[in-house]
Amino acid sequence: MKLTAKEIFALSHGALRYEEQADGAVRLCRFTEKTVGFYEATNQNFATKTKAGACIRLEFDTDADEFTVGYTVSKASSRSFFYFDIFVDGVMVAHPGQDNLENAVGELSLELPAGTHRVAIYLPNLACADITHMTFPDGATFKPVEKSLKLYALGDSITQGYDAEYPSQSYANLLTDKLNATAINHGIGGEIFNPGMLDAAMDFAPDIITVAYGTNDWSTRTAEDFKRDADEYYRLLRVTYPTAKIFAITPIWRADKSNETKAGCFENAVRIVTEAALAQPGVVVIDGDKMIPHLAAVCSDAYLHPNDFGFKFYAEALFDAMKPHLG
Repeated sequence: MKLTAKEIFALSHGALRYEEQADGAVRLCRFTEKTVGFYEATNQNFATKTKAGACIRLEFDTDADEFTVGYTVSKASSRSFFYFDIFVDGVMVAHPGQDNLENAVGELSLELPAGTHRVAIYLPNLACADITHMTFPDGATFKPVEKSLKLYALGDSITQGYDAEYPSQSYANLLTDKLNATAINHGIGGEIFNPGMLDAAMDFAPDIITVAYGTNDWSTRTAEDFKRDADEYYRLLRVTYPTAKIFAITPIWRADKSNETKAGCFENAVRIVTEAALAQPGVVVIDGDKMIPHLAAVCSDAYLHPNDFGFKFYAEALFDAMKPHLG
């Protein structure tokens, strides 16, 4: 049996809505139309990145002995690689994909042993994966997986997933799984504190919000602009989500942190983020300096973006720092 677009969406986590493309493919979307429109009007590069599948997965319980998911993949970041991760009953069993987007059309097929199993298919964090078809054998059952919490992850390229080759291993996905949450990931590579991207009408009421901006503000902006927008961002976030637990992650270690920029020293960036967060009631500040080892080896580019290894440290440290505040 071939699933409808509505049925595919029902099996997803991390998507706010779906779009049916001209060729019939289904695109799972992590941003509202309003936010996409904001980026289309202000930054076309960021608008393209909204199409990436960061923290989107298909997750379901099924008694099928096999399933198939067809896909086409297109560019949605400055990276050209894309991979899927497939888990069965919590164990990764496949990691299909390729290092470039050329001829990025394929099919995910998997045979399952007898019985009912939980399957999770993580979409690429840094590319746009449209689903051309999803099929189960006639008579098979499949149902969505319920989650206990809702997580809203806000941030820049590191939150989007740069540079995890295994999409399930980004800090946002690892944290989502540790919390047994469904997550909306609004990470955009290159983004700063940008109050205009927030959509108060978004149909998602998070229990937990993580905010991880500041490193791009430090490297590209004046301290005055940085502070103004950080202050307003946290103000709007608290007004919009008055009961959510908000965690502010200060900029994580980067190999060039000894540099001086228009915003001053790196410690000044940490101070601006900390003060903006603490100005709002109930916001918990987490020390980003403790998220990853201070080693080039844990970064794909040797100075800023964690690799799969680095993200494991990030997720563990972040979860441990959040845990005392989760009740």
